[in-house]
Order: sequence, then structure tokens, then C-alpha cells
Amino acid sequence: MRNAVVIFDNSIRESRNQAAIFQHLKGQGIPFNVDDLLRGQIVTSMAAFDKLMHDLIRIGMVQIFSDQRAPTPKYLAEAIDMETHEAIKSATLPPPAIVFEQAIIRKLSRLSFQDPVKVADGLSLIWNEKQKWEKIGGILGQPAKNLQTELKLIAQRRNAIVHESDMDPITGAKLVVDEHDTHRITSFLETCGKAIHSLV
Repeated sequence: MRNAVVIFDNSIRESRNQAAIFQHLKGQGIPFNVDDLLRGQIVTSMAAFDKLMHDLIRIGMVQIFSDQRAPTPKYLAEAIDMETHEAIKSATLPPPAIVFEQAIIRKLSRLSFQDPVKVADGLSLIWNEKQKWEKIGGILGQPAKNLQTELKLIAQRRNAIVHESDMDPITGAKLVVDEHDTHRITSFLETCGKAIHSLV
């Protein structure tokens, strides 16, 4: 799991670099708008969080498969196709755990972990805790509902940037973005991701 959080830290650092580039260019008095760098920071910060969730779930599931972690009810109920089952059963090189991990990577690649409900559902594969957001909130000193609302709003903003060019659907004008918002969003995703890592 440690490697997952190292990758996460690097991704968050790279995401913050976009704000530094924004500040530098803004200070040069350039004659065009560079706000898309801040929008890029929001997108890459959410991508870093999503990647962390994928990595934690994948690693945890492989640990369960390898008898290094207790299985959860959701893990035990997860279906795999017969072709994958046969590949795992007959594996020698690569060993069964690697074949299983490759199957999990393929399965998780169709999912995103940006919405709080989907995050909790995905974590159920490795973490048998009914009140996940309450536990996360306990570490961060915030009510679970506030965390869930904040994550949902960030996911909505990320989707508006990626799918709608961050434009108001009525006026066609770009939505306002500023350094304070992007700093807050990146910091929230960073602390939330690290809290989840510490719990699983």
C-alpha cells in the first residue's frame, strides 16, 4: 500500500505545479487567459485521487487472494468469469496472484472512484466497515456528510471541465475558477486520500 501513496503524493505534487505555472505566467503580464491551468489542476487532482482508490483496492484484493488480509463479504460475492478462473487455477508462470491481479486491473478499469457512494462501494471489496465516511471524517475532524458533499461537488466540477469545457450551459461563458478554489480542492483530495490510506 505504501507504493500507492508514494505515487499519489507525486501526482498531487505535479498537479500543484500547474498552479505554480499559472502564477508565473500571470506575473509576466501575458495578453491571454491561462485559467485552464487551474482547471487542469482540478482534473489532475481528481485523477490522482481516483488512481489512489484503484491502487488501494487492487492491492487489498491481491492481499486477500494471497491470504494476507481477511476477505470482506463484498470480495467473497464478487464474480469472475470462468476463463479467468481457469487461468488462475492453471497458472504457474506468472503465478496465480499475478494472473488474479491482472484480472482485477481489467475489472477496475471500467470503474471510477470519484463519487462518495462509489468510493465507499469500491472500498467494501477490501474494508469491511459499514460507516466508512464516518471513520474518514473522524480522522479529518469533519462530519461524514460534509466530506461526501465536498467530494461530490469536486467530481461535478471535474466533469463540467472535462465534458462541458467548464461552460455555463445557458450563457456559454466559462465558469469562474481561481487559485483559492483549486488550492482548496487539491488539499481536500490529498487529505481525504491519505485518511483513506491510513484506514485500509
